[in-house]
Amino acid sequence: MTQKKNHLPESREAKALFDNVAALIEQSRSRIALKVNSEVTLLYWRVGKTINQELLQEQRGEYGDQVISSLASELTKSYGSGWGKRHLWHCLRVADTFPEDQIVNALSTQLSWTHLRMLAGVEDELKRVFYTELSMQEQWSTRVLQERMDSMLFERSALSKKPEELLRQELNTLRSAGAVTPELVFRDPYVLDFLGLSDTYSERDLESAILAQLQQFIIELGSDFAFLARQKRIIIDNEDFKIDLLFYHRGLKRLVAIDLKLGKFRAAYKGQMELYLKWLDKYERKEGEESPVGLILCAEKSQEQIELLELDKGHIRVSEYLTQLPPKEVFASRLHKAIELAQVKKEA
Repeated sequence: MTQKKNHLPESREAKALFDNVAALIEQSRSRIALKVNSEVTLLYWRVGKTINQELLQEQRGEYGDQVISSLASELTKSYGSGWGKRHLWHCLRVADTFPEDQIVNALSTQLSWTHLRMLAGVEDELKRVFYTELSMQEQWSTRVLQERMDSMLFERSALSKKPEELLRQELNTLRSAGAVTPELVFRDPYVLDFLGLSDTYSERDLESAILAQLQQFIIELGSDFAFLARQKRIIIDNEDFKIDLLFYHRGLKRLVAIDLKLGKFRAAYKGQMELYLKWLDKYERKEGEESPVGLILCAEKSQEQIELLELDKGHIRVSEYLTQLPPKEVFASRLHKAIELAQVKKEA
């Protein structure tokens, strides 16, 4: 007589058992992948450090190139094509950029070798720290990191327009406590070229296009933004008002009201946003949250009005938006000029 095979019954219990075992397998795979990434990153860093200290002794140029070429040839014979000349130069560069063992250990637990290789290519130290800390804080993939650097995120952040000493303080706060500030969160300008707007459009068209491309808009805003409402209706003195877009930022722990304007910034926009923020603070703010903040998105900033109103010191930010991205050289020049102007005014 043929014995019946022992199958688990098709039931909720069987499904639950499978889900639990599958979860254990996936968790183990993640831990193994993290450990492998850590070991590989530290190996490459140590290789770069060894080349620098024991072979090149800080020398570069023709001699260094000869040593690297010879070493790459021998390593390739023994360990395969992954140890070519280009890879060894990457190891050397990362070791030069991240010299402290404890820093590399911290990075290797969260960032991959590809992250570090990309970050080592950022010459400016403060810019590199900015991208490094946000990569860890927001868990950026290497693709997202590249996109952020290509879009000149550092130059568009309010942080880059601060004096160097204050910039270092904020980055140290981010590194030590993981705390974000509005200067890290808000950007200027915002690049909304993905909306596909024509030459003429209304505020409603702009709002509709943003909502149609909400995922892309949130990516441009930053990963910690969560969408809450469109045309949020509030009543004050029996009069209707509407907040164009309402978000919540997890890092700031604040509601973020966004007002969309087609033309140049006008001083009256400040009073309107202040009214929204006061209402949100009184009726929508929950226990444990910070005071709401506002972002006024304009097609063009009125710099002197913004300075006189001291909007860079309060809970309201004003930023331009671009529906078409200019050539990168023009964009870069414009941003660098804005940074230089901001630095001069801060130091005056």
